[in-house]
Amino acid sequence: MKPRVRAQLRSSSARSSKILRDHTQIETVVEVEGVGRLVLDVDSKGGYSLRAYPKDSEDPSRDLLAVGVVRADGIVAVHAEELPAGGG
Repeated sequence: MKPRVRAQLRSSSARSSKILRDHTQIETVVEVEGVGRLVLDVDSKGGYSLRAYPKDSEDPSRDLLAVGVVRADGIVAVHAEELPAGGG
């Protein structure tokens, strides 16, 4: 059996909800007009990354906020400031 990635999306008004299923990876993008966007990637092994892309950013190497692994016994998180130079 293939591991599954599952995500549930809800609107801020809680009027709609949608469950997404994918065998390999899900990427979620939240865009705030005039500010920028956040991108969350989760793969079937539980690995995730969270990146921020501020509008008009001059330094794309500073986009990684956190990476880690979601496991049955908890979340192992590595914060961007703990990563070696180059972003991981």
